[in-house]
Amino acid sequence: MKVENPIHHRFQYLLEFKQTERKWHFPFLAALCIGSCLLIGYFLGKPNYGALSSLGALTILYFTSAPITQRMIHLVVCAFGIVFSFTISSFFSFNAYCAALSLGVVSFLAHFISSYFKIPPPGNFFFIMVAAMASTYKFDLDFIPTRVGLVAMGAILSCSFAFLYSVFIEKSTGVTVPRRVFNKRRYTKFVESAIIGFFMASTLIVGHLLKFENTYWISIAAVAVIQGRNFEHVRQRNMHRILGTFIGIGFAWVILLFEPEKIVMIIIITILQFLIELLIVRNYGFAVIFITPLTILLAETGSEVHHDLENLMHARLIDTIIGSLIGLVAGFFLHHQQIINNLEKNIRFSYFQFKKLKK
Repeated sequence: MKVENPIHHRFQYLLEFKQTERKWHFPFLAALCIGSCLLIGYFLGKPNYGALSSLGALTILYFTSAPITQRMIHLVVCAFGIVFSFTISSFFSFNAYCAALSLGVVSFLAHFISSYFKIPPPGNFFFIMVAAMASTYKFDLDFIPTRVGLVAMGAILSCSFAFLYSVFIEKSTGVTVPRRVFNKRRYTKFVESAIIGFFMASTLIVGHLLKFENTYWISIAAVAVIQGRNFEHVRQRNMHRILGTFIGIGFAWVILLFEPEKIVMIIIITILQFLIELLIVRNYGFAVIFITPLTILLAETGSEVHHDLENLMHARLIDTIIGSLIGLVAGFFLHHQQIINNLEKNIRFSYFQFKKLKK
């Protein structure tokens, strides 16, 4: 009689590859959108502009399987959401605590709206990610319109490529993206959004108190872990994130050890983006292995100064571990039904008391 190894079964998810109906040319489309922004910036002599516009180009990742009219409306709305999130956070980046407050508000709105309208994965992720990044940029009031314009142009480029892709390649059906269906009570979305907003704000505050340079890496790790469907899935994503980052840092270290030119880094980033979109629907942990060097190379491409390689790798690992742990705690609150119920009761009670006072 064969006895199943419980330890093997428990960690099987780390190596499990899921089946997907996503076609290979969608990862190619995503890589084309990101790579085009970086290449345009490079040939114009403004690689930092290309890195900024690539944030807006992430709009392509909200491509859905809806008919072309609905698909394009969905993409345009998501593009507006990304630009809006970036803009609000940019204006509040003059102070660490104001930046944390703005990130909390943007995270609240991103989750509430994406949950209310049942936006399929990646859901709230990229709205929060670009907001976290904008919150940590050096405050320059005169340069904010330029930054926002570059992000908007990247989003427009993605929408344009998506339209051409829909007309000439995916004429009737799009890339199949699983839609999550939620049947939640009236106040549940509000409570969940408040929890996410609180913990996302705390990521910037923790990074500021610890005097980290790029605190948005903490925020990105936290929001990535929070995306889990339930607490077990959150725990799995937490493990994937930490292990994948550890391996990915080694990969990034090997690449940067050769001190590649910016054009070579752009080509590598484009290839990495293709691999990420190919893997992320199959195994999140393997995708993180490539996400880590991509984010590091993207930061190096947009930067005019070269960072110390050892310090960069060390900071990235520490930021990811702290962010993943914050995300794990947030996931516990999000998927602990008793906590959600108690918070809902308090909100309902406060709402009714407020209505009585108005009368």
